[in-house]
Amino acid sequence: MIYGANGFVGQELAREAVSRGLQPILAGRNKEALAALASELDLVYKIFDLRHQQEVNQALRGLTLLMNCAGPFKYTYQPLVEACLKEKLHYLDITGEIPVFQAIQARDAEAKSAGVMLMPGSGFDVVPTDCLALYLKNKLPAAVELMLAYHAEGPARLPPGTAKTSVEMIPFGINVRVDGNLKQATDPFATRMIDFGSGPREAIRLNWGDVFTAFYSTGIPNISNYAVLHPKLIQRMKKVRKIRFLFRLKWFRARMQKQLKGGSTPEQRAQSTMHVWGEVKDPFGNVVQARLHGPEAGVVWTVKTCLDAIQEIEKGRILPGFQTPASVFGADFVLTGSGIIREDVRI
Repeated sequence: MIYGANGFVGQELAREAVSRGLQPILAGRNKEALAALASELDLVYKIFDLRHQQEVNQALRGLTLLMNCAGPFKYTYQPLVEACLKEKLHYLDITGEIPVFQAIQARDAEAKSAGVMLMPGSGFDVVPTDCLALYLKNKLPAAVELMLAYHAEGPARLPPGTAKTSVEMIPFGINVRVDGNLKQATDPFATRMIDFGSGPREAIRLNWGDVFTAFYSTGIPNISNYAVLHPKLIQRMKKVRKIRFLFRLKWFRARMQKQLKGGSTPEQRAQSTMHVWGEVKDPFGNVVQARLHGPEAGVVWTVKTCLDAIQEIEKGRILPGFQTPASVFGADFVLTGSGIIREDVRI
C-alpha cells in the first residue's frame, strides 16, 4: 500500500510502481484524487482517516508492506506505525524529520518482537547519503567523524510536501551528533568549501536525517551535514533563526507554508541533477572522501530508491526492528540500476 498516493511524490511513485509491474493499493484521505489516480492506473484504492486507529488497523489488515508518502510525517507516522506493528507489516516512508526517526527508533524492540521492519527515510533522504556513509566507513573502519553534503543543480524545486516539512522542522534547530549524542549546533551557520566534482562550492550546515540515521548505519559518533544553498535562502534562514520561537506555533507555521512555492515539472526534473559528497576521518589523521552523482532527488531519485527497497524486501531482504537502508541493503544499494555514479576523491 502507498499511503498519501495522491500527493506530489506519491503519484509519481504509484505510476513508476505500475511501470515496474507492481500493483500497490492506493490510500489516503482525498477520495476524488485517489479515485482518479486509481482509474488511470487500474488499481484498487482505500480511503481512511488516520485519526481513528481501529480504522487504520482494519485498512492495513492482510497487507505485507506500507509505504507512507504523506508528509509532514510528524502528523502521519504514529497511527501507521501502530497499525504496522499490530497487523505485522513492514513500514517504509520518505521522511527526513529527525523527531520522526527518533520516535520510530524507539519502537525498535516492539518491531523485532513482531517481526516487522521499520525503515523511515527510504527516499533521497536518506538512501544516497546513508549508502555513501557506509561506503566511507567500510573504507576507513576506524572513522570517528563523518561529514555529508549535497548540491542540487538545475531548475527543479523541492516537492510541496518537503517544502512544508522544512517549516515544520524550524523549531528543532540545526542538529549535529557529538560523541554519539544529538546536540544543537553551536555554530548553525558554519560553512566549508566542498568540491562536488566541478570545483569548490561553499556549503552551509544543514539539518538532515543522516545526523540520526548514519549513526545506526556506521557507528560513527560525530556527524554533521551541509548543503549548497542559494545566498537568498541563507539570508532568509538567518532571519528565521531570530524568530524561531514563533515557529513553535502551529498557526504561524501554517501561515509561512502558504507562502511557499514547491513542485516541479517532469521537464524541470529531467534538467536537474544531485551531487552528494562525504568525508570520514579517523583519530590517526587519515581522511577519505567520495562522491555520488544522480538524478533530481526530490522525486526522481526518491521514487527510484523507494521502489528498489520494496523490490529488495519482496526478495526477502528484511531485518526486523528499526533499520536504515544501508544497514539492510548495503553500501552499493544506491548504485542499483543506471544513472548513478560513485567516485572516490583523491585528497
